This record gives sequence, structure tokens and C-alpha cells, in this order.
Amino acid sequence: MLLRPRKIVLSIMAAGLLAGFAIICVAQESTNQDPEGMRRTVKQLRSENELLRGRVLELEKRLEGQSVRDRLVQEEQRVENLLAQLVAVGEKEAGLQSRSEEISEQLRSENIDQLPISGSLRPEEVREATRRRLTSEQDRLRSQLDLLQQSRARLQSSLAVTEMLVQSLRAKLQTVLRP
Repeated sequence: MLLRPRKIVLSIMAAGLLAGFAIICVAQESTNQDPEGMRRTVKQLRSENELLRGRVLELEKRLEGQSVRDRLVQEEQRVENLLAQLVAVGEKEAGLQSRSEEISEQLRSENIDQLPISGSLRPEEVREATRRRLTSEQDRLRSQLDLLQQSRARLQSSLAVTEMLVQSLRAKLQTVLRP
């Protein structure tokens, strides 16, 4: 994206140099014996050179503005992406937290004791197996919640840094557009 304007600037500079070189060659041939004609040619070349420098500066300024604008758009899209990721993490976290609370309720001793155990000759073993299964699931949910909390913290940190970068780029764009 940045390559094209740079090529334009380089093309203009090259064209200016070639034109200047051609004029110098022609001027040298025609004014080898005319110092006044040579002065006019040098003056003309200087004015053309200044004109080309002005155009190059203008193109560089446009290029810098476009570059800052492109980076700003990219960072704003990153902010949107980070916000979407934060929402997704929050939704997952809420679902896991809800399930964890359900398991905590099921693990209460009065709920384990009231489990419907029909046809079992060893109800205590069934209750203990249910307790182990629920405890294992709750541990797994806790580890997933911890990972999601770490992920949320990283996302929030990245979001804060990216938002500061967006503000910085907006300020830079203002100074580039209005010096």
C-alpha cells in the first residue's frame, strides 16, 4: 500500500534529474561559448529543481498522512477485534461460572445424601463416585475459569495499549494534516 506513493515520488525525482541532466547537456553544447546563455540555463534549472523539490515535499507529506491514516485504521480494527474477544471471554466465563455454582450446589452433603440410588447394593460407593465426578468437574471448571481470567487480563492490557496508540495516531494525523 505504501509502495505505490513511494514509487511515484521516486519516479518524479528520477524524471526531474533526467530532465535536468538533458537540459545541462543541451545547454553545454549550445552555450559553450555564451556565458550569458549558460547563466540563463542555470537559473532555469535551479527554478525547475526548486519546483521539483516542492512537489517531492508535497508528495512525501501526502505519503506520511496516508501512512498514518492506514495505521490508524488498522489499530482501530484491532480495538474492535479485542473488544469482540473480551465479550466472547466474558460469555464463556459466565457459562462456566454458572455451571460451577450448579456443581457446588450438587456437592453439598445434604444433596449428595439425598441422591436417588435405586437398585444399588452399595449406595455409599455410588455417592462417593458421584462426589468424585462432581469434584473433578468443578476442578476442571476452575482451571478453565483461571485461564479465561488470565486471557481477559491480557486482552484488557492489549486493549488499553492499543487505545493509547489510536489516540497517539489521531494526534499525529492532525499534525500531519494541519501543520
